[in-house]
Amino acid sequence: ADEGELSGLTSNLSSLEVQRVVDEQPSDLKQYGLQPPRVEVAFKAGGQQHQLLLGQKTPSGTDLYAKLPDKPRVFLVSSYLDSTFNKSTFDLRDKTVLKFDREKVDTLEIAGADRTLKFSKKGPDWRMTAPVDARADFGAIEGVIGRLNTAQMKALTAPDATDLKEYGLDKPAYTVRLSAGSAQAALAIGKSAGEGVFYAKDLSRPMVFTVESALVDELKKPA
Repeated sequence: ADEGELSGLTSNLSSLEVQRVVDEQPSDLKQYGLQPPRVEVAFKAGGQQHQLLLGQKTPSGTDLYAKLPDKPRVFLVSSYLDSTFNKSTFDLRDKTVLKFDREKVDTLEIAGADRTLKFSKKGPDWRMTAPVDARADFGAIEGVIGRLNTAQMKALTAPDATDLKEYGLDKPAYTVRLSAGSAQAALAIGKSAGEGVFYAKDLSRPMVFTVESALVDELKKPA
């Protein structure tokens, strides 16, 4: 799960305030979008189960109709909570492209169709070992690793992809491999998925997703 998104959900629940009570004994919940409710939020705190029901926005759009399932009254909460609680599964999942311990990375390999670049870290310094043996640009290498470390999926294309050829991942345009001690991580980049995004795959997982073209631009840099 996305820790930041979940933190936002729980903090908004804990600070939720009733703006105004609209109807103490409503005869028709449909007019408020509460039968059935548009969004249901169920959570557990202190060993107790709780639930919040959210309906439609008020005509002015500044508030949302809401109620608790065990009480009849309909009240208003701030409308910004609509985007807080009305989330998709993709919104709430961890969208990290590649998981690795950045501080422990000691080798980097970027393989393309026409060349393979290899780098290794000796103490505080990075060295290029292929296609030539030379001292590497520390800032450039750390920049690539940093972008890989913070890269996020733009969209989840296929949770369990079986035909990689469809995404250009049967023969990737680029394959990046990182080693952090005994741990390894690898990312394959396929063909363009439209303006500004490319298909990609963490080689340890079955899913295919898209990433920003800026990440691909980093991998295109020549030796």
